[in-house]
Amino acid sequence: MKCAKDFAQWLYDRVGHYDDGVFLSRQDILELTDRQRFNSNYVNDIHYEVARFGMGFVTDANKQRFYFFKLPDTHWKLVGDRYGEVDKPKAEVHPIKIKHRKN
Repeated sequence: MKCAKDFAQWLYDRVGHYDDGVFLSRQDILELTDRQRFNSNYVNDIHYEVARFGMGFVTDANKQRFYFFKLPDTHWKLVGDRYGEVDKPKAEVHPIKIKHRKN
């Protein structure tokens, strides 16, 4: 299983039911995909494939851990803002209108 599409399907079939998500190590991915190495494009391709199932696949900054998780359905505005409403400007701002003079 070398291609991102096959690996994405395998991930979804094997652990897609787990609500908390899972992480994999770089070594896990190398062993499972039978690859010698991979780059961030491969990770992006996996993410693209699993996104079709409502899942996400990302890595940490060091590219040593890879996270497979369910994408949320809740928009951030529905759960609120802990700082309250954003302050609205006190005065309305209007664009400047230039009057053209007739010669």
